[in-house]
Amino acid sequence: MSTEPLPGTAGTRDELSDMRGLRTVLRLSFVADRRRSVATLLMFGLRPLGQVLAVVWLGLLVDAAGRGDTSSAWGYALASALTMGLTVLVMRLSLNVSALMIENTAHHADLGMQALANRIPGLGHYENPAYLDRLEHLRQERQHLAEGADVVGLEIGVLVRTLATVVLLALISPWLLLLPLATLLSLAAGRHAERLRQTALTEAAADLRRTRDLFQLASSPDAAMELRVFGLAATIEARHADSTERARATLAAANWRGLWLTTLGWAVFSAGYLTALLLVVAAYRDGTASVGQVVLALLLITGMNLQIDLLVRFTKALLRMARAGALYDWLERFSEAERIADTGVRPPERLTDGIALRGVTFRYPGTSGAPVLDAVDLRLPAGSVVALVGENGAGKSTLVKLLAGFYRPTSGELLADDVDLTAVAPEAWRERVTAAFQDFARLEFTLRDVVGVGDLSRAEDPDALIGALDKAAAGDLAERLPLGLDTPLGSSFPDGAKLSGGQWQKTALARSAMRETPLLLLFDEPTSAIDAAAEQELLDRYLLAARTLTRSTGAVAVIVTHRLSTLNHADLVVFLKHGKVHEFGPHQELLAHGDDYARLFELQRRAYR
Repeated sequence: MSTEPLPGTAGTRDELSDMRGLRTVLRLSFVADRRRSVATLLMFGLRPLGQVLAVVWLGLLVDAAGRGDTSSAWGYALASALTMGLTVLVMRLSLNVSALMIENTAHHADLGMQALANRIPGLGHYENPAYLDRLEHLRQERQHLAEGADVVGLEIGVLVRTLATVVLLALISPWLLLLPLATLLSLAAGRHAERLRQTALTEAAADLRRTRDLFQLASSPDAAMELRVFGLAATIEARHADSTERARATLAAANWRGLWLTTLGWAVFSAGYLTALLLVVAAYRDGTASVGQVVLALLLITGMNLQIDLLVRFTKALLRMARAGALYDWLERFSEAERIADTGVRPPERLTDGIALRGVTFRYPGTSGAPVLDAVDLRLPAGSVVALVGENGAGKSTLVKLLAGFYRPTSGELLADDVDLTAVAPEAWRERVTAAFQDFARLEFTLRDVVGVGDLSRAEDPDALIGALDKAAAGDLAERLPLGLDTPLGSSFPDGAKLSGGQWQKTALARSAMRETPLLLLFDEPTSAIDAAAEQELLDRYLLAARTLTRSTGAVAVIVTHRLSTLNHADLVVFLKHGKVHEFGPHQELLAHGDDYARLFELQRRAYR
């Protein structure tokens, strides 16, 4: 797992390639809905030819009428009407096809973003501000990921119409080519204005992310009590306003600069537009253009105003879409770079010796100073229950994360028997790990799924589900809920059952009890939301079940708890201090030594007496 700086975070143009981004969004459209993507490109790309052809028929109609050729005039009128009718029909059809294509692509892109973020095996990227800022930028722009075939088709269409218009104007008078040349400045101004906007979005990403986090905090039921008790609402609102204002100021400054550039571009176009009209009038006066050509030229020149507006608008949309695609492409490349190749090495079927750490040192990516874990040598015997204790910041949770494979050691070895766990694919190791964490996930599914995801192979087995709930002292939960195992949990369901914090934590414990053959059981403050008396009963029951697993597979059970009175279950105690193993041995031996562990235990014993 890479601990190097994120690829593509320095902000250079090469790192976020618009051309690569354009290919990415087109690929998303074609993978999500190939048939409608092709249809959208063809209909949006060719439809404008009908509009130009209808105008040509009108010019020919005027010339035929001027010559008194009634039959030809009627023919041109009919051709113009049919062409315009067919163009309108294609327009209506293309809009419906495009809407369905965008919907399918949006769904595909959202699933892709989730898969890419979750495919990264570790957790380091979630603690890297550069990654989070890029991800926030992508969230802000992700709606444009669905517009690939749509925007490209529109851009092709307006370019086709502009090209046809240029050819027809040149046939009337080469001097009229000055008008299309004047449009180039409008396009360049629009392109630069969009660049300014995208740069501003990148600069404002951190403030936008902070604003979103503060909003979630202010509207979260979990934080509602503390916000009210401590009167924090005004403070949160003020910080939200500060972050919002900084982001708004950054974006507004870019928008104003873009507006001035766009205005300058339109001023140049307006001058060219006026010049073209004067040239047409002069050509008619000199007799070098017929009445029909004058009408055709006027219609084309007048239409150029709308075409340039569309060309600028669609070019901005294209650039915006390409930048969103470049961000998605960056996420794909980053996810691929962080993947760990499956070497074929597998953990042992059963532990005979145990899990060993040899000289393990760990620093979080991008940090300096003292390591969180420093040259740790530790052997966790097979079949044992090991307690990790120590003061806050001692490295307990970090050690748990290393054991679970969320991080890899900065240096040193992590072994299961003689198998180097850094050579084992994280997914293969985690299949043999089960865990319950203090910061557990409140999965708002049915109770069946909330517990069953702990072992998907047994998720439909009612006996396995009830057994897991029993191990977590929650066997009566299914009986008390209105629909039993099929009861939806949480406020995301209109009829979802509302559970207490302790009940949610028991569902997390039940989830961790689903696997039958783990080699490692991790419990990081797994009963923090449960009162002391219930905690003792729950740990007695849960660790009794864990003992059964340790005997059958030689598994190691590691428990992190701040309540030292529960450690009579443990075979061994590891006392961490400043990232090192300060004390190690059976509970009673450490008490007899009278060192830091004994003093901390006595302090807690008096506090809970």
